[in-house]
Amino acid sequence: MNETGRIEAFSDGVFAIAITLLILEIKVPLQVGPGNLGFALLHEWPSFLAFLASFFTIGVMWMNHHRLFTLIAAADDTLLALNLVLLLGITWIPFPTALLASHLKITGNDRVAALVYSSSFFVIAIVFRVLWRYATRTPGIIPPEKELEAAHITRQYRWGPMFYLIGIFIALASGTAVLIWSALLAIYFALPPRLVTRR
Repeated sequence: MNETGRIEAFSDGVFAIAITLLILEIKVPLQVGPGNLGFALLHEWPSFLAFLASFFTIGVMWMNHHRLFTLIAAADDTLLALNLVLLLGITWIPFPTALLASHLKITGNDRVAALVYSSSFFVIAIVFRVLWRYATRTPGIIPPEKELEAAHITRQYRWGPMFYLIGIFIALASGTAVLIWSALLAIYFALPPRLVTRR
């Protein structure tokens, strides 16, 4: 077993880069006639909505990653590999965000873009669940005195993949709706695990 300091530092860097890359997809309106800048900015609403939904989702994933590693006291090669797979998913998110923002208003393409977007978060939710399941079931990774707190997180994560699977079905109907759903899920997973499990 290895200490987790370097894992957290590396992961924080990846999260920071991924969340920063989101803003690069919002383009400044150019070649706008006099008095039309306000309309041009309103025309960019898909990019703003996609940016906000993905920003908060990645941010909340970082919060939860931090929560996990405050309980995880040691890591083995399997945990390292699972964490890398999770970071692979995080670095992927700017692409489906840009894809959905670009095609949100284009009839015939918005649903495909929304499916790519929602499926990406569904896969990440599964990886999160697998990583945490491995951590809680492998002796020596989580100290005994932190097992109660770990149990609260386990209960909050229980329906994570199912919630994001629902997002895939929502994407079949509306790209805008799936962005709103993603933002609502971000709020849910931002809540302290003890508060959620009490309810």
